[in-house]
Amino acid sequence: MKKVVILFIVIAASCVPKSDNISESEVINTLEGFFKALDVENDNPNLLDEYITRDFEIYEAGKKMNKKEFLDFVSGFPIIKTDWQFSDHRISTGVKSAHISLINTGDFILQVDSIAINQQYKWLESAYMVKENDRLKIKFYFSDNISIKSDTIKKL
Repeated sequence: MKKVVILFIVIAASCVPKSDNISESEVINTLEGFFKALDVENDNPNLLDEYITRDFEIYEAGKKMNKKEFLDFVSGFPIIKTDWQFSDHRISTGVKSAHISLINTGDFILQVDSIAINQQYKWLESAYMVKENDRLKIKFYFSDNISIKSDTIKKL
């Protein structure tokens, strides 16, 4: 009887499908894709949808926003150049979800009338990602501004 129980356990364990955790590179690629979609040089208005869920929410500038509200918010800035640098990644992964926290340093050039302004932001950020149709997407993003520096760089 003992052998039958052990045999049953071995067979049952071997039938369980192997589940691989989401890789850290998949998390980084999703994060980078999200910011590529937000870049001023992106000319594909649907690119963001490849990196966020339909029920995506973001906490930015003290407000919780959905995709439309967030895009309205960022489109209100006269940005002509964007650059982001990510550091201090902390990643946790599972089979169907992942979490990343990081420092995001953003460097932007804004054009206000005939003046170009360089703004440098530093944010503490966090993203919760889920597998959706075999693709990792951001469901929730949190961004807290740590610092900002601003300089006029030239008159246009």
